[in-house]
Amino acid sequence: MLTGVLATEGGVEPEGRSIRTGEIGTVTRATPGHQGTSGEAVPTVLIVDDEPSARTLLRTVVEQLGAPIRIEEAADGDAVMDIVRRTPPDLVLLDITLPGSRASGVILCRVLASDPRTQVVIVTGTATESILQTCLSLGALECVRKPFDVDQMREKLARWLGVPETATAAP
Repeated sequence: MLTGVLATEGGVEPEGRSIRTGEIGTVTRATPGHQGTSGEAVPTVLIVDDEPSARTLLRTVVEQLGAPIRIEEAADGDAVMDIVRRTPPDLVLLDITLPGSRASGVILCRVLASDPRTQVVIVTGTATESILQTCLSLGALECVRKPFDVDQMREKLARWLGVPETATAAP
């Protein structure tokens, strides 16, 4: 089961505090101890999107995998870099369009994909083909267009994270 915490400038507050969308730009959901039941490391997925509804949908799809996964969320480039400094993610689901962010999605793609531990997948509804090609050339694993098919996204997530196919059935 995933436990919610709110990352704030002053630290981390436990679940139970009301989290208002857009309040700070970063919401962290983590499994206790960040290890699976057999002691193996738990993969971290970072969801980057300025739209709260898009982050919620992607978080739900990741949670439906049924595997222990640490989920981080960011609404802008500053929050992304704060999270990456703390916990380098295994997989980043990155929207390219981040209005109001000091770093564009393309710049974030370049920075994130430069870490060999991190896979970057572009999830966008507005990027042009040339921007998507640029992201692929910078090291993005794949580009997924919004709106996406939830079942197909779940299957892709399972493949990217190495989750057994039997764990991907939606509850």
